[in-house]
Amino acid sequence: MKLLNVEVVLNREKGIQQAKSEQDILKELDDETESYAILSHRWGVEVTYEEMIGLMQMEEQNREEVRMRSGYQKIIKSCEQAKRDEYKWLWIDTCCIDKRSSAELSEAINAMYRWYQNARVCYAYLNDVEKSVFPIEGDGRFAKSNGWPEWFMRGWTLQELIAPEQVEFFNKDWVLIGNKQRLAPTLQDITGIPRDVLTHGLAGKRLSVTQIMSWAARRKTTRVEDRAYSLMGLFGVKMPMLYGEGKNAFRRLLLEIIKETSDHSIFAWGIDPFSLGPRMPRTGSVLAEDPSNFQFCDNIRKVEPDEFVHELVKYVDKSKLNKPRRFDLLGRNRRAHRRKLVALRDAACSQQFGTFTVSNTGIQVWLPVISLPDSPSHYRAILPCTGSGTLVTVDLVSSGTSFDRIPYSHTTLKAYPEFKTLHLTHHQDVNEKRRRFTLDDKHASYYGFSRCGAHPHEFRGNAVTLSSLTDGLVVIVYANDDARSRFAVGLGYYRGQGWVHVICDGHSPTQEEDWTEFGSRAYDRMWKARAKHAQSMPEREHADRDDHFIKHAHLPRSIWAARVVWGRWEMDNFKVMVDVEQCPGCCDGPCRWTVTDNDSGDIDMPGLMKTVPGPYLLRVDGWEARFDKWSGQLIELGDYGDYSDGVHTRTGNIFEDMRTLGIVSEDTTYSPVVSRVSGWEWLMRDMRNQDNVAVANSAIGDRHLALRQPKGISLPANDSTVLLLKALSIRLAGKHLVTTVIQCSEFYEVDKDGKRSDSGNDLVSDSVEPSIEAGMLTPLYTIATPQVWRRHLACAQRRERFKSIREHFYALVNMHQLVGTEAHRKSVVRWSIVNMYPNL
Repeated sequence: MKLLNVEVVLNREKGIQQAKSEQDILKELDDETESYAILSHRWGVEVTYEEMIGLMQMEEQNREEVRMRSGYQKIIKSCEQAKRDEYKWLWIDTCCIDKRSSAELSEAINAMYRWYQNARVCYAYLNDVEKSVFPIEGDGRFAKSNGWPEWFMRGWTLQELIAPEQVEFFNKDWVLIGNKQRLAPTLQDITGIPRDVLTHGLAGKRLSVTQIMSWAARRKTTRVEDRAYSLMGLFGVKMPMLYGEGKNAFRRLLLEIIKETSDHSIFAWGIDPFSLGPRMPRTGSVLAEDPSNFQFCDNIRKVEPDEFVHELVKYVDKSKLNKPRRFDLLGRNRRAHRRKLVALRDAACSQQFGTFTVSNTGIQVWLPVISLPDSPSHYRAILPCTGSGTLVTVDLVSSGTSFDRIPYSHTTLKAYPEFKTLHLTHHQDVNEKRRRFTLDDKHASYYGFSRCGAHPHEFRGNAVTLSSLTDGLVVIVYANDDARSRFAVGLGYYRGQGWVHVICDGHSPTQEEDWTEFGSRAYDRMWKARAKHAQSMPEREHADRDDHFIKHAHLPRSIWAARVVWGRWEMDNFKVMVDVEQCPGCCDGPCRWTVTDNDSGDIDMPGLMKTVPGPYLLRVDGWEARFDKWSGQLIELGDYGDYSDGVHTRTGNIFEDMRTLGIVSEDTTYSPVVSRVSGWEWLMRDMRNQDNVAVANSAIGDRHLALRQPKGISLPANDSTVLLLKALSIRLAGKHLVTTVIQCSEFYEVDKDGKRSDSGNDLVSDSVEPSIEAGMLTPLYTIATPQVWRRHLACAQRRERFKSIREHFYALVNMHQLVGTEAHRKSVVRWSIVNMYPNL
């Protein structure tokens, strides 16, 4: 290790001696034989290795800047303290490691625990302690670090506290405020480290991996990888540094620990200290993601084979597993019971029990497991470690040839434990074992409903990921506070089946309840009925269609209904649209799933839509799309109307309606999207000399369409367009919408070889009306039906009742008022529709 020469550093600072080489300041020495002091501190503005050795060669301005840093003053104060304590050498991590060399950095990190352990004294500098006494209880000045000096919350300082025999604490002014031996009781309260470990170190202690990990559970590091690297010395393992690998560093650390020990407690992370069952919901790898998973696990200790046999027998008796019946006159059940206990004893004492093998298929272990009654693929493994005097268990699920960790299942055990060879998964396969729910809830905002939050945990953006190995559930709560109306949508996965359900809040509007309470109640209801909800999910009726399904639930005391549209595509991933609509009077509560049809969503569209497949095929920005051909009427983007037998009859245009409603259609928010158009090469063999021509492949016959200078123009897939379509949904129910048009300067028919047709009517450009853009023609278009324009058939009696209460309802409800430019646009759309069509 490279050590600072205390005398040289202090002399240089005083200007008595000017060092000219690295050897004057730092010297390579043996930590096993040399007597030296070492510094433990929180990093701030520090001095690097190259700055320390080259200080006197710097220009005066740069040298003064280095000398004024708090990190440099810390070096000088440390050297002064070491000189007072009669130490010639001092080690400080900031300036004694040449971090420009990855090899030197890796060597230092792997040896650092030993360096602190061999130091005669460690100076722990607490830069945030101002008083001349050590804090003895939580102080408000340290609120950001759980009430104690920040030094105790950092990852690297854990080994720096445990490894040295002697640790002295200094405040910000370098006043001694205590040492490790005298402060051991207080340090135990702060860190959770037992007093005898603080005073005598780790040697000779029968500590479990879980106990040591629990000391690091609340500590933080600047780099994610350092959460693992800072613990290597505590477990006596070494591994190369790979900054940039993220959390994989901690997985590598655990695998290295497994190679050095047979301590099964390494699998006992995330354990609830009261139930001794898994506290954390994560599924997949049996290895923890980081030290925080071991929080509250400080009472878990490993047990040796002989003790495990005794505890296992107690576990079997306590759990009443196949216990002999009281009236067993022949004693057969008792004899079978004893034979099974003997078999457990023999297996627990075998050499195989204490052997771990790590391979790409998993971590091979030999453990007693109990088959869970709910599923033949679910097991409870009993670990040879205890917490509060009871054996710790973890639940597993068989996934092919390996076993994954799953949350604790509250079930009554019936079977006897049996020893099995298990291959435990030690990596997270996020692609194969997770399912994604993509959520589209923009439409709900039209009637003032907003997403309040989710239970039991929040998620970012519009995607929820659940494990496919076990039961998962997230409940999202939506509310219109002005109307005091709420509903909850549950997204779940149960035994290989994704499911969706909606629950409305039936509480009286006069009852005050936070949304979190409603979300919790909805979660409990859906969780208990998850098997029923999964079984009720519909299956695709047509393998060649993108079937979607609708569930409609009336919101009590309102004219609204919550509508959930659910679709599934590749790898059992799901798309869910949440909408609120004016209830047409078709139900009193949740209806059964009804089928609808929408595109899979490869091309961005403003909400769920079903495209009418036209006869012409092109690529738009690389995506295949089908188009209809002009049929004698001018076609514009945004046209809507009726469609039958390939003929679209225009009745209006959404952009014209915007102008009628007072919305500025020239707003760039509604600007069409221009796309690149391409055709098929095999149709252009004789057209290679023609620039900028694309051929639309016809599914009917061999008469294809050549387009010169083509471009695609589509509706923008943004929130404003989505809400515009929502605003028009009542009046335009059942209508079709032109979502994309293809414009070109010329088009003509070609045969299957790409040759231009010679028939008299092959040049059809002259017969097509021009588009709004000068010099451009619109021969092809895509037509679709937005999901929000499809309506349930109304019950006539309830529809009449609905009309009678409509005016009364709007008079009572203080509708949600929106502010801001974007909100104003949405507000104009909403109220203009209501005012223009009061009879709807």
